[in-house]
Amino acid sequence: MLKKFNFVLLFLLIPLISFSQTSQYVNAEAFLNKSSYSSSDSVFIALKLSIKEKFHINSINVSDPSLIKTSITSGSQDFLLETVYFPNDKEYKFEFSDTKVKVYEGDAYAGLKFKIKQGLADGNYNIPIKIYYQACDDKVCYPPKTITFDVPVTINSSSAGNSVNNSEISKVVFNNPLAVSQNQNTNSETSGTKLTENVRTEAPPEENQVAQFVEEKGMFVALIFIFLGGLALNLTPCVYPLIPITISYFGAQSSGSKGQSILMGVSYALGMSVTYSALGLFAALTGSLLGTALQNPIVIIGVALILITLGTSMFGLFEIKIPQKLALAGNKNRSGLFGSFLMGLLVGFIAAPCIGPFVLSLLLYVGQIGSAVTGFLMFFVLAMGLGFPYIFLAASSSALNKLPRSGEWMIGVKIIFGLILFGMAINTLSPVIPKEIYKILFPVYIIASGAYLILIDKNGLSSKVYTKIKYIIAIVAVFWGTWNLKPSDASEQYKWVYHNSVQSIETSVNAEKKPVIIDFWADWCAQCKELDEFTYTDKEIIDLSSNFNNIKIDLTQENQEISSKYGILGLPVVIFMNSKGEEYRDLRVTGFLKPEEFKKRMDSAIERENK
Repeated sequence: MLKKFNFVLLFLLIPLISFSQTSQYVNAEAFLNKSSYSSSDSVFIALKLSIKEKFHINSINVSDPSLIKTSITSGSQDFLLETVYFPNDKEYKFEFSDTKVKVYEGDAYAGLKFKIKQGLADGNYNIPIKIYYQACDDKVCYPPKTITFDVPVTINSSSAGNSVNNSEISKVVFNNPLAVSQNQNTNSETSGTKLTENVRTEAPPEENQVAQFVEEKGMFVALIFIFLGGLALNLTPCVYPLIPITISYFGAQSSGSKGQSILMGVSYALGMSVTYSALGLFAALTGSLLGTALQNPIVIIGVALILITLGTSMFGLFEIKIPQKLALAGNKNRSGLFGSFLMGLLVGFIAAPCIGPFVLSLLLYVGQIGSAVTGFLMFFVLAMGLGFPYIFLAASSSALNKLPRSGEWMIGVKIIFGLILFGMAINTLSPVIPKEIYKILFPVYIIASGAYLILIDKNGLSSKVYTKIKYIIAIVAVFWGTWNLKPSDASEQYKWVYHNSVQSIETSVNAEKKPVIIDFWADWCAQCKELDEFTYTDKEIIDLSSNFNNIKIDLTQENQEISSKYGILGLPVVIFMNSKGEEYRDLRVTGFLKPEEFKKRMDSAIERENK
């Protein structure tokens, strides 16, 4: 159906009559593909959304739940909206959000397909269109807006109009070779119709740390640092559970010559490299798909389960052993090279969850450039860095039996690493855990881990050095968790009074006889939440707030009276007024402000009031 629709619009779409509606940030124009229709036809409408320069509107795919996605709906009873084809979005980093935001900008085109109600009589009809969007600039987002207009349609079964090609619209909207149809159906907000998204994400390469480094230093230097990054992966807890099986494997092969042992180590590292190189190759061939998948809740939960599994192995609930077939493969091969290679594959697979921000940036970069050769090379070098120490481990295989075995202190170290792995699992799950629950869950876990090490774990007490280190770790964990769990004292919170009308605000100002701070906020305003979390929690700010009449205004739902009175175009906005209700315009805040800067404005307002 999608291909058929694209084909029809490519060759038949025309602006015989166009219908437009203008709003504050977006001008919407509709184009029909025919002058009239028979009752058996489908009606195709192209919407041209002309977004004002320096502004953008949110995509249908919002990455930040506080932002409002664009929607296109129709409540017509005579014309059923079957499909909405959204335009390609782009992805940028803005000041008002911690993460990249998917947006539409410039001239964006959407396509609508309507099915005519069976038995609809000939005549003239109107198809109501509703476009709901939120506009933002580079710094702030503005209250959501709605564009509504009717598109006149003529039904004439005896002489349906002809279609004429309009190359401009069909070329830009439906003949874009970069568009990737995902066929993801969701429900329309009001009409319950299917929305088929046609999306490709474009992230400016300069915003990726790896891309920036490659551009500045060159590929050769970048590969050196990628190799060092692979070495650093050996310090992650994910790799620790694999050390015992690695030692046991190389120990079993220790009868060979040193040269043969080094070859085994190289083979082992090559096995790891195959796993990671395949990951890089997949990232290059699938574009941003892999980076998106790593943010998928199912994938996040899967990674967390792997970390939990590795953690339980540290507590001795099970032991990671060499698979029997793998051991046999190594024994059958006189040199043991094939077995070492397979062992490296296993280690590479299990260590993969410890990708961290660096490797994630590497994946996204490889996905953006789409070069299979570069993707393979970068991850091959990364894996060689990860596997490099094992070459020396294999070369020293004759001395492996002299390494410390599972004594008390070694068991204690495993317990600590197990607790770290469980903590990593909780941290990995943070994107899918409600924020308020996570803020309690993680500190409680850290406290419980510290208490476990002090009160329950008795391993390694015979080693004074280990015991001291363990208790230091435990005490720090308990103090850190307690500090982060401590609820804010009610007396140490910024106290606001909420109002919802100009009259109630003016009444409050006249009654209090204090300088005034009015904070305008909304649920969809990311920087409003940053002010609440980082600025209004500062102790000096809270202390100074007692000198003000502190008012909060919720503009989640548009309030034209308040917005017009106080000149609110976008959020956040914080205004300072004297006790007579006269604003200090130079103190107005129109974005996130750090506590020290906000304090300067408070001090200035107090000083002016006292003159």
